[in-house]
Amino acid sequence: MSETNKALVRRYYATALGDLAAMGEVVTEQFVDHHFPPGLPPGPDGARRFFRDILGSVFSEMRIEYEEMIAEEDKVVCQFALHAKHTGEFAGIAARGKEIRCPAISIFRVADGKLAEAWEIADVAGLLEQMKSV
Repeated sequence: MSETNKALVRRYYATALGDLAAMGEVVTEQFVDHHFPPGLPPGPDGARRFFRDILGSVFSEMRIEYEEMIAEEDKVVCQFALHAKHTGEFAGIAARGKEIRCPAISIFRVADGKLAEAWEIADVAGLLEQMKSV
């Protein structure tokens, strides 16, 4: 079960940075990511909107570098870094086309073979510093 759940998390990120239409195959209809901004609906539509309209409006050429993944029972902890190019305005910071690296840790809860819930802590301060620097 642990390896299956780890594979599901990898598929989530691949879907998020690729074929968003397939998000319904990866997350439940009630999926909630507690780090998404308020106002997004639960389920696949909320995840699609976050990755397309929010993250996708700020960054391009996004990829995930996995550092460590641990799975136990219905939880998966994923330590990773987002690598991307800053191509859209964010928090008043104009796009500069710079490569950024944002380390993060996510915890996912799996239910019935799909992701049901997620929490994330990312180095947003470090991200903003990279975006501001020339």
